[in-house]
Amino acid sequence: MKEFDTLLETLAGLAAANIVLVETLHEQGVLDKSHFAHAFGRALDTLAPEHRGGMIEHVLRNLRDRCMNLPPRGSSDALDWLERIVAASARRTP
Repeated sequence: MKEFDTLLETLAGLAAANIVLVETLHEQGVLDKSHFAHAFGRALDTLAPEHRGGMIEHVLRNLRDRCMNLPPRGSSDALDWLERIVAASARRTP
């Protein structure tokens, strides 16, 4: 279970690092984060059916929303997804 927790923390850290990078570059005038919002939106539009409802879709949606400066919509989709995975894993662990 410790390895799984470490993996989840690593994935969450990588997603957060992407946001920090985009925000920093935007603040420094290097890029316009709205371009990233459109790119994440296009990626969502063309996402394969097998990835819908999973972590890939949730991360893309959260990245798009952050780049558009949208307010949080309740709890994070990614957080909800992670909580379901952890709960399912806990049920399987004897």
